[in-house]
Amino acid sequence: MEKTILIICESGISASLLVSKILESLSEKELEYAIDYAPVSRIQEKLMFKNYDVLLLTPQVARYEEQIRGIVDQEKSTSKIVFMKPEDFQYMNVERMLSQL
Repeated sequence: MEKTILIICESGISASLLVSKILESLSEKELEYAIDYAPVSRIQEKLMFKNYDVLLLTPQVARYEEQIRGIVDQEKSTSKIVFMKPEDFQYMNVERMLSQL
């Protein structure tokens, strides 16, 4: 069964590289995930149209945790919220990120 992940970052730039690395790792493991990404300003828009299994937040958006949880509640989303560890994000350690899911 395919799982869905929404990676949330500050502006969307760093997430595109991260998505590529995650997809590469998932392909090697033959795991089925649908991955999307968005800047923090577009979370509500994304959740209005899709309920993701996991919201994977980059370290830069940790300061928006309360706002993000409010949006998740407002949209009645059942998404699990997972924060990336700063060192995993800095070194693009996708294996450790995926183990959190």
